[in-house]
Amino acid sequence: MKKKILLTGYIGYKNFGDDLLFEIAINRIKQISNVEVSVVITNSSVDCEYLYQYYPDLILIKLNNTIPAFFYTKFDKVYYIGGGILFDYSKKVNTSKFIKKYISNIFRFKIPRLLGTQFGGIGIGIGPYFNSRSLILHKQILSSFQILGVRDNKSFEYAKEMNIKNLYLSNDLSIGYEKLPEDDLIDLSNEIIICPRSYHHKPEYEKHLNELIKFAEFLEENAFKTHWVFLQEDKEDLMKKITSSFKTTVWNPSKMSILSFISIFNNAEVVFSSRMHSLFIAGLVNTPFVAIELHPKLKYASELFYKNPIVISPLEDIEVYKNAFKNIKIKKFNKSNLENEKEILNNLDLKFFEWINN
Repeated sequence: MKKKILLTGYIGYKNFGDDLLFEIAINRIKQISNVEVSVVITNSSVDCEYLYQYYPDLILIKLNNTIPAFFYTKFDKVYYIGGGILFDYSKKVNTSKFIKKYISNIFRFKIPRLLGTQFGGIGIGIGPYFNSRSLILHKQILSSFQILGVRDNKSFEYAKEMNIKNLYLSNDLSIGYEKLPEDDLIDLSNEIIICPRSYHHKPEYEKHLNELIKFAEFLEENAFKTHWVFLQEDKEDLMKKITSSFKTTVWNPSKMSILSFISIFNNAEVVFSSRMHSLFIAGLVNTPFVAIELHPKLKYASELFYKNPIVISPLEDIEVYKNAFKNIKIKKFNKSNLENEKEILNNLDLKFFEWINN
């Protein structure tokens, strides 16, 4: 009988970071014989058929918004492949909603585990939280996990506070990605890549988008070439504003390969970004980068590549961006933290491989 493995996370939404994590996870699973691999998408309208290019035998399961009770009992392993999947910016969760979710978690996680389904996750982001009830609900979920690797110190603190067992501080799977462009294929474009995202969780942080536009205008007025690169389609008004004024590339897995998209970063002069996976990719191909800290994970990612990274608050003005551009050119990479993290991640990956394979 085939072992049934369910991969879950933010899969199938044409987000580069999550597609990269999916490719890494699926390539690992390909090493296991006699398995049936499924992915669950909780939005039946999403066009996620592009995932077949990574694994033609994949079973795609589309649901309407929620995971039904006992759904996970269909699988031997439920594998969370990474990403920030457990957080809540709500200031309050009312009592009826809390009770409903608490009971739902019993049927979705606790009972399946008692019936033999095993849960695990690697490179998981936890938090932030602004109410105690969401913390309780997510503790209820994570306490069902047989093994859990979290990607940053803050996530580790949350998990420790939840008293989660078999907990490991590792990192995102993408830091060990090895299918990078060959050195002799580099075609330097001397472009300044700007890789932003809107952030509706904190409306005041949208300021960084306006400052980046002003910064890009400043660069182009001074004979620099800019290239706006989006890891995922963003808000319609933002996309319209950027595409009408600047060279723009949006990750499209139906038309691009992971390697061709990474090559954009490989050929750039500098990257300014508020997206974590773009920092990982820039650092891996040795392109200098400046992080815009929408979330603590941006600073944590930067510290893998620099001893004292340049990290900009999203509330800063254009002058800070100009100074960062001047200083990043003379800043040297220091990847000792990265090498340590890779070793930790490799060790945890072996544990996960054993967990999936058993």
